[in-house]
Amino acid sequence: MTVRTSAPEPAAPVAARPPAPVGTSRRGRLRLVVKPFVALLYVLVIVGVWGAYQAVADVPRYLLASPAEVGSQLLDLARTGTLWAHLGYTVRNIGVGFALGAVIGAVLGVAVSRSQIVDAMLSPFLVVFQAMPKIALAPMFVLWFGLGLTSQFVLIVSLSFFPILVGTATGLRQVNPAYRDLATIVGLNPVARLFRIDIRAASPSIFAAARVAAVDAMTGAVLAEWISSSRGLGYLLVEANSSYQVPMLMASIVVIVVVGLALYQLVSFVEARALQWRDPVTA
Repeated sequence: MTVRTSAPEPAAPVAARPPAPVGTSRRGRLRLVVKPFVALLYVLVIVGVWGAYQAVADVPRYLLASPAEVGSQLLDLARTGTLWAHLGYTVRNIGVGFALGAVIGAVLGVAVSRSQIVDAMLSPFLVVFQAMPKIALAPMFVLWFGLGLTSQFVLIVSLSFFPILVGTATGLRQVNPAYRDLATIVGLNPVARLFRIDIRAASPSIFAAARVAAVDAMTGAVLAEWISSSRGLGYLLVEANSSYQVPMLMASIVVIVVVGLALYQLVSFVEARALQWRDPVTA
């Protein structure tokens, strides 16, 4: 009897994740290297144009301080500790107000996106409230809530919650219906589907809104301190303006701009870490 033997069939190859395009990783590394130099170049150009205009146009010192005077004022404020005290107060208010505004905006955004009745009831009032100039509402907030942190937080929240609301509602409405069908197939309840699928799918839109809201929160904090505070960068602006200290006034503006840029970049950094699952080509 002849026994037929055959070689074992080769195992099926294990599916491997396709490597990321080489050009994509190179472009990412190049951006990390180039962006700081581009930012530094922008700063140098702005300072150069500022100094040249101040020197050539012979602008009086009580109207426009030179970059050297502003830099010297910044060093004095930092050395005496005045800058850090006011900066810490403003950053704390921004953090608390932005967190409250983000929570309120996200909750309202979910409600508006999930229910047409809620959308019809809330949207007109929200749009009217957003259309009101907040600089006009700020004195009313002081009358209603008094001088202190409460009125400041209300103003910060009123400026920061609306972008989060719009970003959340827009992102949730644009979730791929196939994801929701998948959630139904695997038996996810609405709450689990919201947190496991919908919010993750809508997160790019939410983070885009958060970048805008972070800068708006800073604007609200400075405006609130301008009107009803004895501390913070907004108060430092008022003090410099009332005493005609132009170098201090411009130094305060420089710090506020830096804080705004830092907040924007912080949200972008968190977004990049939280959304690493996105396709690097389209991200």
